[in-house]
Amino acid sequence: MDIYLDLIINGVIFTKKYSNLILSILILIFSFIKCWYADYLLNLLFVFYIILDLILLIGYFICLIKNIRNLKQKINVINIITTIMLVITAILVLFFPFKDAKIKYELNLYEKDRLKVVDMIKNNELKFDEIGNVTLPNKYKKLSTSGQVFIYQNNNEGQVIGFWVFRCTLSGSIEVIYSTGGVELIKSNEKGHSITKIEKIKDNWYYVETDY
Repeated sequence: MDIYLDLIINGVIFTKKYSNLILSILILIFSFIKCWYADYLLNLLFVFYIILDLILLIGYFICLIKNIRNLKQKINVINIITTIMLVITAILVLFFPFKDAKIKYELNLYEKDRLKVVDMIKNNELKFDEIGNVTLPNKYKKLSTSGQVFIYQNNNEGQVIGFWVFRCTLSGSIEVIYSTGGVELIKSNEKGHSITKIEKIKDNWYYVETDY
């Protein structure tokens, strides 16, 4: 019984001593996750994303203020490491290009599967609605945030297939588009919406932002 009591007491003392450091590490980890999966969270759980953003912001400033007070009282290893964690978090959130890094990472990670989807569409192995939306099979849903791809063109003259990164009718959408005819073929399929940005990221693959 005494052993368990000692463990509990020591655990409480440890947690209290390193509480600010632990909080700063947790804020760094959850801030990274939130920024990395921002498009998914905004697509699926917009309100949750806003709440999470607010919680992390409040937690960050609480940790920052507490750490400043601790530094004024005493400069030690714990306070220095906590400061480093807070600085890294601020730099990541404010300056790291999460969206670009994630798109390029996933392009390389999922390219083979996305090309397989493109081939399946070319061979009419996947059903699509009258607009051009294709609901992907379960094993391929991870390739597009909405679980769907959009067929802009699929004929003997070429293919233009869009994989959604962020899909929103209010603030604009982002796609990774496969195009056999480059930028020109993508622009020729610009129907009912305006392309605000287009950038080649790999042969036949393009980053596209639209106003819908």
